[in-house]
Amino acid sequence: MKGILFKYRGLVWGVFVAAVLVLPVSFSRLRFCAAVPILLAGQCLRFWAAGVIQKYRTLSLDAPQLVTWGPYAWVRNPLYAGNGLMGLGWALMTGWPMVAAFAAVYFALYSITIIPYEEQFLSKRFGEEYEIYRRSTPALIPGVGDLASRAGKAFSGFNRRKSWYMERHSLNMNLIVTALLLIKLYKSP
Repeated sequence: MKGILFKYRGLVWGVFVAAVLVLPVSFSRLRFCAAVPILLAGQCLRFWAAGVIQKYRTLSLDAPQLVTWGPYAWVRNPLYAGNGLMGLGWALMTGWPMVAAFAAVYFALYSITIIPYEEQFLSKRFGEEYEIYRRSTPALIPGVGDLASRAGKAFSGFNRRKSWYMERHSLNMNLIVTALLLIKLYKSP
């Protein structure tokens, strides 16, 4: 089951976006203004993460090397953390009930299914090296004390061209969904 959820993890985002676009919403300028920086932070985190790994848009697990630098120096799953920020931004735009629904779905999808599935694979692939990394690096949210101690590894190995090539799809979807939400919110009472 976890393998199937991993394979179709993008489809889950599509269902979430469809729900956000179909369910009733209420417009709040304050929530919208608070959501935009969250969306931007999520997209920037995804660009950064995509620029330090070899590939990630796959239907099956693969890891030619264990990446522990860039945003991976602070969290083990920066692409998923970026997804979480973007989803939280969209949910915040539409209202508090959607924020609660998003948080529940996000937690179930990533923390209970996808991340443990990937970690099992990485543990088998990289053994003790991965286990040391896993024990010392949070999954999704960096610890405050960790930020300064990991800063030296955070800005190495970034490839801007690769990041753009690998992440432009995510940026396009972010812009489209945000524009559709803005239109829907603008038309809401």
